[in-house]
Amino acid sequence: MNEYTYTKLDELQSCYSDFHKDVHGFRPRSSTDEQWNSEEWLQGEIDGLHAYIAGLNRTSEGRAQLREMGFCTNDKEADKAHSEAEARDRAEEEARYQEADRMDAVLAELSAPPTEAEQFEMEMK
Repeated sequence: MNEYTYTKLDELQSCYSDFHKDVHGFRPRSSTDEQWNSEEWLQGEIDGLHAYIAGLNRTSEGRAQLREMGFCTNDKEADKAHSEAEARDRAEEEARYQEADRMDAVLAELSAPPTEAEQFEMEMK
């Protein structure tokens, strides 16, 4: 059995790629093979992303941006309010979808051809 050995380099590559995606919304694409295979370069990039997040966390605008990116900030009350507002928005959206599904079902029922029993009943009138 050929088992894959997970190395520190593999861990750094995975961590950097995931963290970059969390921060920027896409995986990193601009590194060279030499950079991608350098533990020092990867650690420097990870440290740079941490510094970027810390910089955003210093201002209210930056903290708002971090919340929109899905991160928690050092303003726990604002984080909680943001999470609660997102939960309300999701619940309202789900209620709209459920109402639309209900209306679709009603319209489908109204536009369906009559059953034999309904057709017989209409003919008897």
